[in-house]
Amino acid sequence: MRTSAIATVATLAGLGLAVAGCGEGSVVGMATPNPSAATGSAAPTGSAGASPPSAGPVASCVTGDWRTTSAAGQTGGALASASISGGDGVLVKVGPTGATTVDFAGMRPVSFNAQLGDAKVAGRFSYAGQANGTVSTGGTGGTAGDWAPIPPLQWGDTRVTVELTEPAPAKLFDNVRIAEYVGDGATRSADVVDIQPLLGAGRYQCGGNTLTLTPKDAGGLTWVLNRA
Repeated sequence: MRTSAIATVATLAGLGLAVAGCGEGSVVGMATPNPSAATGSAAPTGSAGASPPSAGPVASCVTGDWRTTSAAGQTGGALASASISGGDGVLVKVGPTGATTVDFAGMRPVSFNAQLGDAKVAGRFSYAGQANGTVSTGGTGGTAGDWAPIPPLQWGDTRVTVELTEPAPAKLFDNVRIAEYVGDGATRSADVVDIQPLLGAGRYQCGGNTLTLTPKDAGGLTWVLNRA
């Protein structure tokens, strides 16, 4: 989440978006966004049931079954500062050829807190469903290196819910597919959500039974996982 994102979240909260009358898969208080209108990042597409391509061998220390223990991010600037934390309970399975499955069924929400001038902005978001893809680490050796997802990544069954708790309660997105969050939807909800959780480009580091994934994108999250 970037500084401009915090400012937009505060603006949205000030508009008093209604939380009543929303159904599953709805964008609350706003028109349904068009995924093809995305700018700045590609809209995740595809079906979660499709088989991802093979990347070949990956680092042995990243293969196996994992469970997230935390997701974190932090940003700061002249006008705002924010912190992000939470997100434990996501199951991640990485195969020896890089085939990766991410299951958000047991995830706890990610909370964000921001100070914008004299105003405090807070809320949470969570993912649901499943994502599939293939990652490459550039080889089987080493305990650190590039975490490089190989397109296509399949986000067809991944959904996101975003709600504010301060300065006023407001559910901005209710169980919306990630593909519908991108573009106009992302602009309206201030880019709070990492649209490629755990399958975004970055770096990996292994240590004992711990795996840390750090994003290249400043808007992404750092995930810490323990072997399941």
